[in-house]
Amino acid sequence: MMFIGSKYCPHCGAAPVQATAAQLSVLKCPHCKLDMSPVTIGAEAMRECERCGGLWIEVAAFEKICADKEEQSAVLGGASPVPPHQVSMSAEPSRVSYAPCPQCGNLMNRINFAHCSGVIVDICKGHGTWFDQDELRRIVEFIRGGGLEVSRQKEKHELEFERQQLRTEKIAAASRGQAYAVLHSDEDRIGGLSAAGGLLRFLLE
Repeated sequence: MMFIGSKYCPHCGAAPVQATAAQLSVLKCPHCKLDMSPVTIGAEAMRECERCGGLWIEVAAFEKICADKEEQSAVLGGASPVPPHQVSMSAEPSRVSYAPCPQCGNLMNRINFAHCSGVIVDICKGHGTWFDQDELRRIVEFIRGGGLEVSRQKEKHELEFERQQLRTEKIAAASRGQAYAVLHSDEDRIGGLSAAGGLLRFLLE
């Protein structure tokens, strides 16, 4: 997001777009436990925590942001106040915590968006995605930089590699099965000949 008063986004050059109030039910921030403010950025309604700057975006709205360049420009051009920097007095590294979905209360899954963006977001598949401050901007920049296409190509290569591995394993299994069948066929044939030889010897003696 941009600093208040900036004329242009330092990342994309877009003019600032002011977030406006939206008509949404009030939900609590999964971290601060305070009521979030309904806002609209571009054409999409979402909820924002005024304390931590996090955003709760429902599934359909986030899908539109991912697919629509105008919505992405609105996100990059949205002005948002930056909370004062807080110095942690603890020397211990921060622990990973799982946040509850603001709508259903179940713990959300933490995933690396598109598996390669480097932005870890909290997702409730049935309701929406929680973005800590600045994460939505980073994801939009990732998308506009061709990140989704890179992710798709990576997935295609991985799927093709898995298919090749599966074909190789099937061929190897089939070869082992044929060798097993031939071996048992030979053993049965040898056993049959041995039995026939024994019967012949018995008849000739």
